[in-house]
Amino acid sequence: MVWTVILSISLVVVGIVWLPRITWQQLGWSKKGLQKAIGLGLVGCILLSINIVAWGILKGESEQPEFSVPSLNRLLIVAFFAFSQPAWVEENLYRGYLQPLLVGRMNLWLAILVQAAIFSLAHLGYTSNLFDFGSSFTAGLILGALRGRESNLAAPFVAHGLFWMMTAFMI
Repeated sequence: MVWTVILSISLVVVGIVWLPRITWQQLGWSKKGLQKAIGLGLVGCILLSINIVAWGILKGESEQPEFSVPSLNRLLIVAFFAFSQPAWVEENLYRGYLQPLLVGRMNLWLAILVQAAIFSLAHLGYTSNLFDFGSSFTAGLILGALRGRESNLAAPFVAHGLFWMMTAFMI
């Protein structure tokens, strides 16, 4: 597991920052407006949760998940992996690198739409049906809008990481 984290961080640093010669600020990591971005990230986590519930209802799921009570160790491990894996890699790749690249070629909302489509296509191996694909696409739209609104990658990063933390405690 530790090697996976090291590899994912290295891929982002080398493949998204160092090779294309992009600064962290160009990628979207900025101290400016950080508190607001974190607040938007909390709102984004709520929107991602509503997204899952809505698609679950459309899918016909009526059973509500139970939540396990986290121990401090499990909470720390889940937080570490939620923020270092899906949130770190996917936000840097899709909303940090790809979305601004698309914005350079089209308007912001079309770029968010295209980025969300690519994001959901990348999750095809994790989706088992059209509803899961729709949920991934909607999540890509939400995270893209968070990035597009403030141009700060912290908002979608916080939303994505907190969402993964929450789902890790569902039974």
